[in-house]
Amino acid sequence: MFNQAIADDLSGHNQAARKVYDDLTGSDMSADIAVPSAINLVALGKFDAAEKAFDGLAASADARVSDYAHLWQLWLSARTHAGKPASLKKELAMLTSGMDASSPSQQALIRLYSGKGSTEAVFAAIAAMPGTDELQRRDALTEATFFTGGYLQYVARNNKAALGLYEREQNQLNSTSLERPLIIKAAASLQAAKH
Repeated sequence: MFNQAIADDLSGHNQAARKVYDDLTGSDMSADIAVPSAINLVALGKFDAAEKAFDGLAASADARVSDYAHLWQLWLSARTHAGKPASLKKELAMLTSGMDASSPSQQALIRLYSGKGSTEAVFAAIAAMPGTDELQRRDALTEATFFTGGYLQYVARNNKAALGLYEREQNQLNSTSLERPLIIKAAASLQAAKH
């Protein structure tokens, strides 16, 4: 069931995946489905529920899970912010203060959202990752493309740069990363807005 839910999410059948995640909640698979289930809520546009899910994951004892959840907290704050750009930047600066990640690329993303980093630094951190295999590199690249694109769209409000990034990296994305369909959807939406 779990693998089917992931396959459904990867192929854009998010509602079918949601049903499986809901069925598995409270089972011995709860910990395994927590992250994909939270991403599924984003795919469905249920941002309040996703925020709550990622807030819970940010408190995880597993550093990989909590580091990843922190990135989603930043993205969701940027995506759902309804005020002025200056108030969003202030909110992100508060959120990122004291936020840390074990991965250099995730740390570069946190610095980007804090207003102290650059998109170039994020991708340079991935290029400098020692001893990573191709799958790990593509996974980091997909994650970085999604969160950097989100920063460009919702914080920098530079849709042209976001679309350029999505298009430039599309052939490098990990086909099994749950961010990939979200990147494709964002790129399609930005492309349609151009016409």
